Amino acid sequence: MSSAVPEPVMSEPLNSVAPGSPTTPTTPTVRVTSARVKWSLAALTAAGCAYVAVVDPNTSSLYPQCPFRALTGYDCPGCGITRALHSALHGELLQAANHNLLMVVAAFIAVVWIGFSAVQRRRGKEPPRLALPPRVIGAIGVVVVAFWVLRNLPMQPFHWLNSAA
Repeated sequence: MSSAVPEPVMSEPLNSVAPGSPTTPTTPTVRVTSARVKWSLAALTAAGCAYVAVVDPNTSSLYPQCPFRALTGYDCPGCGITRALHSALHGELLQAANHNLLMVVAAFIAVVWIGFSAVQRRRGKEPPRLALPPRVIGAIGVVVVAFWVLRNLPMQPFHWLNSAA
């Protein structure tokens, strides 16, 4: 004779709680960055920009060299960013684009995005979230790799994309 234990019949899940009760389970909202962290990052960015504005990377040896360029002799997508930032901070946008066009375009997009977000906050609206779909992320990757390849081609019209180092 087998003694079978009857299984309990449940009409509600085990973790359900009556709505409105003080023990209603909620998903905690985790805030990744606080105002202190944002202001600290802004201050570090401003200090770094001030240093690059004062100490010219074209004449100073205080800046690290690109390891990819040191090993291969070719520019990476980031080569020339410090010199481009120095030129941009001095108002020489064409010279900045000559050092690293990708950085100038990305900085322009970032400034427009930050300005638009500030206007939205000022109007009392929620600023847009930056949630890029996978296709856009892939497209950005393709643009960066294309820039990397094209700036290293030794022929016109692509020669002007190199970092001019």
